[in-house]
Amino acid sequence: MLKSSDLFHLAFYKKSAYTGSMEGMRFYIEKASENDQDIFKAWIFPGPLCFSKTDQSLKESKTFAFSEDSIARIADWLNEQYAKRPEYWNQYKSLLSVPGK
Repeated sequence: MLKSSDLFHLAFYKKSAYTGSMEGMRFYIEKASENDQDIFKAWIFPGPLCFSKTDQSLKESKTFAFSEDSIARIADWLNEQYAKRPEYWNQYKSLLSVPGK
C-alpha cells in the first residue's frame, strides 16, 4: 500500500514529474495547467513499459488541485485503483509475465 509519505512534497513537482510502480501498476504524476491554474495530473497504467512507451488506451488519469493536501488524495486514489483490480495489475509485474508475450 502506498503512503502519501512515499510521494514527494509539492516543491518537487514544481520542477519535475514523478513516476513509480506498485505490484505491476505504474503511475505518473506531474504538475499541469488547466484554465490558467496549476493542477496535479496523475495517470495509472500497466507495466512494465515507461509512461511514454505505453499505449494511450491503457492509461487512466485524474486531476487534483495543486496543493500539499492533494498528495494524500493522490496516494489514496492510487491505492483505490490498485485495490479495484489487483489481479489485472499483478499480471504486469515484469516483462516476462506480460499477457501475450
